[in-house]
Amino acid sequence: MKKINSLITPFFLLGIILIFSSCEKDVAENIVSDDAIQQRSAYIEKGYTEVEVAPIIKESCFFEEWDKNILTPVSGLFEYYDSDDNLVASIDFGDGTCDEWATKTWDVDVFPEHPHGSIEFSVFDYKKKK
Repeated sequence: MKKINSLITPFFLLGIILIFSSCEKDVAENIVSDDAIQQRSAYIEKGYTEVEVAPIIKESCFFEEWDKNILTPVSGLFEYYDSDDNLVASIDFGDGTCDEWATKTWDVDVFPEHPHGSIEFSVFDYKKKK
């Protein structure tokens, strides 16, 4: 009986270690820039003309929170015009700083349902492990 117990204990401990080490962690596996394609497409789908004022420039930026380098848009500017060539919105990817944020600005007279006129948003698309 002692021999069986001495064999069961190591297997039991090994099983516990495997269970705890294989638990799924809530960490994004793939973090990629989507170049604000959803925000840009929304303006185009509403009939606004997209003008690339400055192309998107990407750099490999290190992010401590994910402990990895990610190809990130650090600058670029898109403007959106109505059929009368009035500027109605813009998306600005920044001044060259390595961060995950872009700024969307819009004319509150054209979009009164969004009275703030500006918002920062992440340019990353987070894909979780399954």
